[in-house]
Amino acid sequence: MRQVLIVFADFEIEIFCEQMKPLIKKFFSLFNKNKNQRRAQSLVEFAISLPVLIMLFTGMVEYGFMLNTYLSLQDAARTAARRYSTVNPFNADNTINPAFFQDAAAYVIDQLAPSDDPESRQIILLPDRDNILISLIGVEVDESTDPDTIVGIQRFSDGLYYKEFGATDPPSNFSDENIEAFVTANGQEPADAGLLIIELYYGYEGTLHMPWTEPFFSPGNPTMLYISVVMPTIYAKPFDQG
Repeated sequence: MRQVLIVFADFEIEIFCEQMKPLIKKFFSLFNKNKNQRRAQSLVEFAISLPVLIMLFTGMVEYGFMLNTYLSLQDAARTAARRYSTVNPFNADNTINPAFFQDAAAYVIDQLAPSDDPESRQIILLPDRDNILISLIGVEVDESTDPDTIVGIQRFSDGLYYKEFGATDPPSNFSDENIEAFVTANGQEPADAGLLIIELYYGYEGTLHMPWTEPFFSPGNPTMLYISVVMPTIYAKPFDQG
C-alpha cells in the first residue's frame, strides 16, 4: 500500500511539473523581453546623444588647437623681447634707431613662421588683421621724496608705440597709467627702469572648421588672441642710455 502511495505521489508531482513548465517559460520570457527593451532604449538614447558628444569633443579639440597657438605666440613674443632687451636701440648720437623696432618685429614674425624651416608649423600674420606693437619706455623716479614718486614716463618711438602694420590700429594696453600701476604693483616703491614691451594681436581662424565651430573660429570671424610681454632693458633706463 505504501509503495502504491509513493508511486501515486511521484505521478502527481510529475503532472504538476508538466503543468508548471509553460508558466515558468512565460515568466522567464518576461525578463528576456524587458532586457531587449532596455537594450533598444539604450541604443536610441545613444543615437540621440551621439551628435552632442561629437560637438563637445570637437569643441574641446578646437580649443586645444587655439591654446597651442596662443602658447606659440607667447613663446615668440618672449623670445623676441628677451633678445632685443639686450640690444642698444640708440645711434651713436643718442637718437633712436628706427631699425630696432623693425628688426624686433621681424624677429617675432620669423619665430612664428621660420623662413629657414618651411616644413615647420607656420603661423602667418595678416597685415589687414593682425599686428605687433613695440614700446620702449623709460620710467624716471624721484628718490628724494618719501615714498619715491614717478616724475616722468618717456617713450622712445614715433608716437606712443611702434606698429608693424599700418592697415589696423589696435590699442596698446600700456598707457602711462598702466605703466605706473605696473611698476608699483603690490605696493612696491617705483624705481628708475627701462622697459621693452611687445604686444601681439593674432586672429585665430580655427583648425577643424566644423559647422558648429565656424561661428567662433573662422576666416570671416576669427577669435582675436592678445599677447603682451614686458622685459627690463638698461638702454631705456633714465640716465643710463647708450
